Amino acid sequence: MFRVRKISVLCLAAVLFFSQTAWAAVKGAKSKVKIDGTKVLVRVMEESNIQISQSAYLKDADNKVILRWKLRSPQKSFRGKDDRLYNYYYYNIDMYRYAPGKYTLCTESIDRRLSIPFNYPGSTVLSYKSSKVIRNNNGDVVQRFYFTRNNTGGKVIHVQIFDGEDKLVYSHRTKSANSNQLYSFTWDGWPSGNSAKRCPRGVYTIKYWVDGASPRVKRFKLAI
Repeated sequence: MFRVRKISVLCLAAVLFFSQTAWAAVKGAKSKVKIDGTKVLVRVMEESNIQISQSAYLKDADNKVILRWKLRSPQKSFRGKDDRLYNYYYYNIDMYRYAPGKYTLCTESIDRRLSIPFNYPGSTVLSYKSSKVIRNNNGDVVQRFYFTRNNTGGKVIHVQIFDGEDKLVYSHRTKSANSNQLYSFTWDGWPSGNSAKRCPRGVYTIKYWVDGASPRVKRFKLAI
């Protein structure tokens, strides 16, 4: 009976020890995720007595592994005042081929396993859709331009219109409040600045972009 009780006590002590070790392991690690367009940087810090190696893999929302990193040494290490070694690992991920959604970076070392979730909003895209002649609320005939946008919240949308001789005739810019909704603006055909002559009908070029994305161009017919 004493032997059984002794074994039970030892088992309980072992459970408590491993629970505390796991808690200490989580406490001894930090992570930071930085997202800039399609570029995702995950910085992982592990606290240890020695320099340790780390491997990792990236999972999507369906728990499917889509990327792997082999076991590697930390990119940076330094010893603190507490004589503990702080090991830093950096994971640079280009998400351009992956859909927006939830992802998890999982790391493994001899000391601990970490799961670092992040939400990828998708690449910043502004795409020209179409234009048509309409009447605005004042009854004036104007031309409205329609765009689709993705991940543009808080960024400035730029639009420039050039005539057939590649002369800039109109500029428009606005801060995007929404990220993924349809965007549109209207033009009455008058050039920017003080001009006494309206732009004639014909083929023009519209140049458009969002801060952090490359400009695109599209030809359209001014019909007002």
